[in-house]
Amino acid sequence: MYRLILWPVLVPSFLFAVGGGAMLPITVLAMLQLGASEAFASASMAAIGAVALVVTVPVGAFIDRVGDKRAMALATTSSALLLGLNVFALAYPTAWSLGLFLAAYMARVAPMVAWGLARQAVVAETVPGQQRGQAMTALGGTQRAGNLVGPLCGALLLLWLPLWSVYVFGIVTAVIATGLLFVRRLNHTFDAQTLRNKTSRTDEELAQGVRWSAVTLAGIAISTLAVARAAFPVLIALWGVRLGWNEAQISFIVAMGAAIEMLLMVPGGYLKDVMGRAFTLVACLLVYGSGFVLAPLWPDSVGFIVAVVVMSIGNGLGAGINMTIGADLSPARGRAKFLSIWALFSQVGILGGPLMISALLVAASLPTAMLAVGGIAGGGALWMSVFARLIGLPGRQNRRPA
Repeated sequence: MYRLILWPVLVPSFLFAVGGGAMLPITVLAMLQLGASEAFASASMAAIGAVALVVTVPVGAFIDRVGDKRAMALATTSSALLLGLNVFALAYPTAWSLGLFLAAYMARVAPMVAWGLARQAVVAETVPGQQRGQAMTALGGTQRAGNLVGPLCGALLLLWLPLWSVYVFGIVTAVIATGLLFVRRLNHTFDAQTLRNKTSRTDEELAQGVRWSAVTLAGIAISTLAVARAAFPVLIALWGVRLGWNEAQISFIVAMGAAIEMLLMVPGGYLKDVMGRAFTLVACLLVYGSGFVLAPLWPDSVGFIVAVVVMSIGNGLGAGINMTIGADLSPARGRAKFLSIWALFSQVGILGGPLMISALLVAASLPTAMLAVGGIAGGGALWMSVFARLIGLPGRQNRRPA
């Protein structure tokens, strides 16, 4: 299975993620360099999440119309072109450069969403259901690996080159990712398997609709995970400052957590396929939420380190669970559009999490915010435990047809 998806999906996804990871830490810096205020730059980053929420469903419908692989190629090509505008704005600053930079960056949201949805849809289409958890975990792992490697590459470039060089690096990774999609020798087996799966569908499979009640119940649990994931970098940074840690120490513990998550991705994928999706999501939420609760209960540096380790174990076990459940619930016809609707559950959590934290920090305190996030994750685990049988995801005792 890993050989099947390595070159057609995993390697291009990793390259795309490396480029995105390199640009993520310096985007605010780029806007400040072009004359934006700190408040404007922060608001612009928040607006990106709102744009993603708006374009996701139309992008899903577009993918169903043009096809998964063509959508990925269009996404990487258009992303490279828009990055060229970012480079131009930074390399030749004028009074209009900030507007040009921001417009190009916002326009890249749709291609980025298209890439994510198309790669998820094509893996769900091609990989057998009994291996889907491992495949989706590997797919999610490319994003995590890119977020580790990308900033390192960007930092090395900035030792000798100006800020716009990181965006040139993003163009190069996008172009290489696109090229790999069309190397026949690397994609032949995968494309043939995808075609066989599509042509072998029965009329009954094509006519099968979406179980919206199951989607809603599972989506609520996924939203609680999204809240915790969105809260993690904010609360970890604030808690580190509260303990008197410096930026390097906080960055190190975040990197340590990311390394733990990477180590647990393979066993986490196996867990999804052997013990089931519901079991894995419940375990992920319980362990992840416990870390948030542990930090205020053990309010010193040792407790903080232990809490981050616990959070990272939980999140690592749940790597790819969102994509796996979405693929399990998706229909054979209109899969990408369905996955775009499914993605809204996570996006609502990603937007709502930081807003909730801000409100709690104003109205209460940082420990209260930590406990609240832990409670939300625990509530999600309880919710999934109660409704797991009704949702009917593939599991050890109940394996539905893929």
